[in-house]
Amino acid sequence: MLDTPTFPQPLSEATHDALWQWAQNAYGLAGQWQTLWLNHLPLGRLNPSWAERLRRDWQGDIHEDADGLHLQAGSWLALGDGLQHLASEWKRLGLLHGWRDERFDVCDAEGQVLFALERAAFRPFGLLSHAVHLNGLSCREGEWHFWIGRRSPHKAVDPDKLDNLVGGGIASGEDITEAMLRESEEEAGLTPPQLSSLALRNRMHSLRSVARGLHNEILHIFDVILPPDVHPENLDGEVAAFTLMSIGQLVDAMLNRHMMADAQLVTLDAFRRFHLLNPQHPLTQWLQQLHTPHSYAV
Repeated sequence: MLDTPTFPQPLSEATHDALWQWAQNAYGLAGQWQTLWLNHLPLGRLNPSWAERLRRDWQGDIHEDADGLHLQAGSWLALGDGLQHLASEWKRLGLLHGWRDERFDVCDAEGQVLFALERAAFRPFGLLSHAVHLNGLSCREGEWHFWIGRRSPHKAVDPDKLDNLVGGGIASGEDITEAMLRESEEEAGLTPPQLSSLALRNRMHSLRSVARGLHNEILHIFDVILPPDVHPENLDGEVAAFTLMSIGQLVDAMLNRHMMADAQLVTLDAFRRFHLLNPQHPLTQWLQQLHTPHSYAV
């Protein structure tokens, strides 16, 4: 049986304060946002530029009122096809970047899949996506460390930034465990036997303004303890290197803004659960507020 990670003392008060300042700057809804209603459901949020583009380019039923911008179609399939066609046109015009030819599911508040859409369109429309993140821990000479990946310089989002051991979006039709196992193999070369201690530890809602619109995502957070003889190895070209980092090294990376935002959020959640954070500090209380049940409505 592998040991449970334990750490000698919480982070300093000054570190708590600096990380709390980062969280306040990085997360939340800055600016003006308009609710996007799809077939009478509030499923997204639009900044002014994407709202204006949608008003001009949507070819179907559209109206606007005090509650937001409403798109309607005869079925969810028709609405999804219309949004996919519009996204493809925006890509052709050079307005929509980061196209992946990979679709995410758009779901209602109960988690029922309504339609699938190119993942690059989720941020412009402010739609809720889902992703898996893996905190990888290993004990060396009596001290616990985190395995941290450095993203490829060719990544469309946050190139060269530090990341969790594994992180990636949940594709259309994929369940959480399937996504975690797939990403673990592709990004870190980890096989199911090496993931015997894998456990889902939390779900958090990440909401922040980004250059392409709104990052609106449920993060399904896993932990795994890796034996000292297991070394992650990237297979898909999305990770440049892996480094085993102490808590001190990891905190320095956070304070120097070397980590991508959601990876830092996921790591801080692990810090909270491993008692590295003061339960009474506003940072810790904010992290607890981001916890979300399995189903989540925008």
